[in-house]
Amino acid sequence: MVRSLLLRGMLAGLIAGLLGFTVARVVGESSVSKAEAFEYYVAQTHHEPPEKELVSRTVQASAGLGTGALVYGVAFGGLFALVFTIAYGRLGPFHARGTAAVLGLLGFVSICMVPFLKYPANPPSVGQADTIGHRTQLFLLMMVLSVVAMVVAALVQQRLVARLGAWNSTLVVAGAYLAVIVVCYVLLPGINEVPQQAIRGVVPGVTDAGLTFPPKVLWHFRAASIATQAVMWTTLALVFGPLAQRVLERDPLADESLAH
Repeated sequence: MVRSLLLRGMLAGLIAGLLGFTVARVVGESSVSKAEAFEYYVAQTHHEPPEKELVSRTVQASAGLGTGALVYGVAFGGLFALVFTIAYGRLGPFHARGTAAVLGLLGFVSICMVPFLKYPANPPSVGQADTIGHRTQLFLLMMVLSVVAMVVAALVQQRLVARLGAWNSTLVVAGAYLAVIVVCYVLLPGINEVPQQAIRGVVPGVTDAGLTFPPKVLWHFRAASIATQAVMWTTLALVFGPLAQRVLERDPLADESLAH
């Protein structure tokens, strides 16, 4: 049973990765190209030799991006299926589709949205190269704290249902989760490494960038990044739910065992 769900989770993740790649390719690549134009201009301004590309930009935007999205989707699809086997029957009176939808929403919020709001993604040329490791550690720390807080909130909500009811208990734990995240936002250090350079007229499509990295390009890149994640998580939940339901309907005993 778990093996069947795992395979279906990976299949759903593959589809999610394909759609995520499409969104990233169509919506996000233009901002990456503009950011690289900015980076090239800064290097020329400081008379720095251009860095040698190990992989061409064309390959990065096609095969590289596609491979990364598909591997990411399959991996998270498998993890999603394993979490589903644990959560099924424990998140309230939801069947397979409802459980998958709830897990998709909670996963997107805790793994993607909350860390992203604190440490949003940056295009090339934004951020100092020697702080990449530090920024990555902070992002992962925020993700871990968010996931742990979400899991604890889900467990507490189930304990409060009998006393407060489903709706009130959900509101209580949602407020507690939000409070924890606000505390984490305040305590963890912020990062502001947007470069200050004159680039007026250099980046295609940016006519008045002032003295900073073009805010429009930065906003567009970040919006495309979170949109890609939203599409992948939504697809994963909506595709996996029906697939899991078919498996559970074929084996009622397995359905009961997972629920308990």
